[in-house]
Amino acid sequence: MVIKEQQGRVRILRLANPPANILTTSLLGVLKGEIELAGRDPSVRCLMLASSYPRYFSTGLDLGEVISLPPERRGEVFGALFATYHALGAFPKPTLAAIGGSAILGGWILAMACDFRLLAEGTGRIALSEIRMGLSPGSELIARLSRISSSPTLVKEMVLRGRTLRADEALVGGFVDRLVPAEALEEESLKEARHLAKLPHGAYASVKRSLWGFAPGGDVLSPETLDEFHNLLASPEAQEGVLAMREKRRPRFSGDDKEAD
Repeated sequence: MVIKEQQGRVRILRLANPPANILTTSLLGVLKGEIELAGRDPSVRCLMLASSYPRYFSTGLDLGEVISLPPERRGEVFGALFATYHALGAFPKPTLAAIGGSAILGGWILAMACDFRLLAEGTGRIALSEIRMGLSPGSELIARLSRISSSPTLVKEMVLRGRTLRADEALVGGFVDRLVPAEALEEESLKEARHLAKLPHGAYASVKRSLWGFAPGGDVLSPETLDEFHNLLASPEAQEGVLAMREKRRPRFSGDDKEAD
C-alpha cells in the first residue's frame, strides 16, 4: 500500500491503495514507519510523498473502518492519521508533496505536513471539509492551515463552508508553492526534491523546527482533541454526515431547508 523508491538522495513514498488512496490504519502505520526509517537513513536527504494514481493523492480516512470500531475506539483511526502527519512535520530533512489530483480531508492533512507542495494544474483539488460530515479537523490542524496560507478568507471557506479549492485557488491562497502541468508533475517534483536534497542537513533541520514548531515524539493527540472528536463523532450530525459520504449523497442535517441549494 506504500511503494518505496530511491532516486539518488531522494526517497519517494508513493501511496498505492486503489482507487483513491483511502487511508486505513494499516496504511498509515506503514507510511509512518517508512517516514521514520527515511529520517534515520543517511542516504536520504529529501522525502517526496506522491500517489500511484493521477486522479487522487488521497481522499482521506477509511470511514468504513471508523464506524466498524466500537465507539470508544473510533478515535484510534484519527490518532493514526495525526501520528503520521506529525512524523512528516517532524521529519528532519526536506519534504515535498507531489499532488496530481484530489487531496481531500486526510489526504490534504498529509500534504499539509510537508514543507513544499506542488499541485497539478487543472486536475489538482484540495479540501479540509470535515464540517460537511459534522466533524472538525481540530485546532492544531486548523492552525497549520492558517499558518501556511496567505488568505484568511480561503481558510474560512475551507473549514467553515467545507469548500474544495481548485488548483488556481490553492495557489492564490498560498496553500501550494507551485502549479505544474499534470503530465510534468513527477518530473518537476523530482527536480525540486533533488534541489532540496543539496541543502545542508543540520541547518535545514534547525530552521525547520523553528519555522513549523514540530517536535520529535509529539505525535499524541491531546485529551481535549480526542474528547472533541469522540463527542462530535457520536452526534446525530456526524452519523448522518459520515453515512452520506459513504453513500455518496448530500447529507440531510436537522434544520436543513429543503428548498435550499
